[in-house]
Amino acid sequence: MRREAGFITRVVCTPDGVKREPGMCIVNKETYPEVLCIQGQETERLTFEKDGKELLSQVGYAFETREIFKYEIEGGKAKIVTRKTIDGERSFVENASTVKTGEAFSAAITFEITSDEAIYGLGQQENGVFNYRNVKEYLYQNNMKIPMPVLLSSKGYAILFDAGCLMTYEEKDNRMTVTFDAVDQIAYYLITGANFDELIHGIRTLTGKAVMLPRWAFGYVQSKERYVSQEDILQTAGEFQKREIPVSCLVLDWQSWESGKWGNKIVDKERFPDLKGMTDALHAEDIAFMISIWPNMNKGCENNQEMMEAGTLLANLSTYDAFNEKGRDLYWKQCERELVAGGCDAWWCDSTEPFTPDWNGLEKRAEEDRYELAKENLTRYFDARIANNYALAHAKGIYENQTAASREKRVVNLTRSGSLSIQQYGVVLWSGDIMATWEVFRQQVAEGQSMCMAGIPYWTLDIGAFFTGHTQGYRRMSGNPNAESPWFWRGLFERGTADQGYRELYTRWLQFGTYLPVMRSHGTDTPREPWNFGEKGTVYYDTIVNYIQKRYQMLPYTYSLARKVETEDYTILRSLMFDFAADANVKELSGEFLYGPSYLVCPVTEAMEYGPEDTYLGKPQTWTVYLPKGADWYQENTKMYFQGGQYVTVDAPISWQPVFVRAGAILPLSMAGEKSGTADTLEVYEGADGAFACYFDNGKDYAYQDGEYAAVPVRYDDGKKELVIGAAEGKYSYPTHYLVKFFRKDGSEKTVEVDYEGREVTLSLN
Repeated sequence: MRREAGFITRVVCTPDGVKREPGMCIVNKETYPEVLCIQGQETERLTFEKDGKELLSQVGYAFETREIFKYEIEGGKAKIVTRKTIDGERSFVENASTVKTGEAFSAAITFEITSDEAIYGLGQQENGVFNYRNVKEYLYQNNMKIPMPVLLSSKGYAILFDAGCLMTYEEKDNRMTVTFDAVDQIAYYLITGANFDELIHGIRTLTGKAVMLPRWAFGYVQSKERYVSQEDILQTAGEFQKREIPVSCLVLDWQSWESGKWGNKIVDKERFPDLKGMTDALHAEDIAFMISIWPNMNKGCENNQEMMEAGTLLANLSTYDAFNEKGRDLYWKQCERELVAGGCDAWWCDSTEPFTPDWNGLEKRAEEDRYELAKENLTRYFDARIANNYALAHAKGIYENQTAASREKRVVNLTRSGSLSIQQYGVVLWSGDIMATWEVFRQQVAEGQSMCMAGIPYWTLDIGAFFTGHTQGYRRMSGNPNAESPWFWRGLFERGTADQGYRELYTRWLQFGTYLPVMRSHGTDTPREPWNFGEKGTVYYDTIVNYIQKRYQMLPYTYSLARKVETEDYTILRSLMFDFAADANVKELSGEFLYGPSYLVCPVTEAMEYGPEDTYLGKPQTWTVYLPKGADWYQENTKMYFQGGQYVTVDAPISWQPVFVRAGAILPLSMAGEKSGTADTLEVYEGADGAFACYFDNGKDYAYQDGEYAAVPVRYDDGKKELVIGAAEGKYSYPTHYLVKFFRKDGSEKTVEVDYEGREVTLSLN
């Protein structure tokens, strides 16, 4: 059967002709052109065409009956054991067993694809795969794994699988097979588009719009494991102020609660005697406060007892049931009583893949064994059909309850797991507890792009990695002086910030993090505040501070892009396939990316100065980059002009990361580095026409949805050498004075000052 593909086409494959409703990840459930495939009929083979050209073919699928179980406690009384794990304290029930609750299917579907196309997406895995040709990948929620059941093809289509179960993906010999652990049917959406932006628009059409984060979320976020007291946090804020280093948010990691009450949303009054007073002091310095909250609560703590009495705990009697609306509402009420009342601005919803059974052992298990372990544990507590969706349900509860209670603060939820449609809920995903090696750093550059190619706009990581060292840090955590570190705790730098090798790695990682949608430093083993890397006048300290300041200089640009994320389904962290798919050289190029439309970012992911233990390397401090064909480029720091479509080798001292600006770019910047996001400078680059919409609002609440914003369109005509600042839209204030800097191909520069009163202004840049 042949079928012309529309923008979105729904395909449902069933063994019996019974068609079911879309799952929880599909928000927009309007009727799309649909194909119903019934096993044993000719629609088992289905070829899609677009404009007379074949896209791909569905060549077969299969179903096998699978029983659905849930975990129950034998005898009605639980035997609970609490154990200290690397991922926090966990409760285990020793006398639980599985009970059958229904039937579904295990299933698989196979597609034929062409030999020359590339396959991207699938969310974040662990190994830095960029193009998923000739790869097998296991899709399950785990620390460092955030699978998304969606893939994009370089041929101009995407496939979004409507499934919340564990899955596997495998492609070889031009055949792509997706296997589902538990489904009622195989349902997928074929999306077509002229470019990746249109494919992402299709994904978010189905799974929901991303919402606007507060402005502080786009500044610099400082975290570590962990600030131990109210005094510790306020002293840290004071040190940032004293050193005149901007910071937008301080983060309190685990154990805000009393000892032994893991996950309790009631702070330890000895260490945090005045939570509201602390947050008021931070807010007075325009610093937000984020606190870590967990889905699991130890037996005996107040929150656990309340959940127990309400019947909203899973069978381990520790983790709350986020799939239960009553459980979500109660969880929020527990947050509200003390944390919201205490002035907390944001949530770090940690460990939202609450069962990580492979997070142990000296050697990493085989991938198939890890998958089977995850399946055994996740489907023990969750309906297997939605076992990958716990973090989604958790985020839904936080967002819906917070916005129903108040519209004064935009929701921010930093979480370690997620599913399609989680972008609706003010979520930032981060890549989990990674370790400090140059190889992991390189992999993270690719993983972030893969996540964003799956339609999730806000992704970040622990700058410098969570695990800095290996044996010594693990021994301190475990309390065992003879313990060996597990497979995932194998950072290269036992001495942390005292090691010149780690200082170099951290500095390069922070340079990369400056150009992520959210910039956040975090980790264990060693502190991460800038002054731990030297003092003013030393290269690592100065470079770290300069890049934090650069983040604030770019804030008007970044915040304007965040508006496009909500209104236009835009993607900030962009693989080169978004804008330069016609250039064959970018198909496998994962080491570079675009930050918005204008910045080409080329992270340095190799040691040049030092290895571990201060080992001097003395390598040449240069870096070879590819400048995509289809645009011309200016080196950001020197303003040197380059034509696109070529490799160039540039200087790359530790003090700066190779970044290029696209010809035709218009960059609204705050050269004063203000947290307000007010633009005082417009940089314009000769060589192509350009346009940019500058966006401003109060950065805090949802008043912008009622027109309390300002949008100022700016366009550049390269032929006329004219810049036009258009009429302002909206009811919010906007900058009334700009310094315009015009950079020319020949290296010259023109500077013009302009007053702006909301009406169109035309400037000649000749």
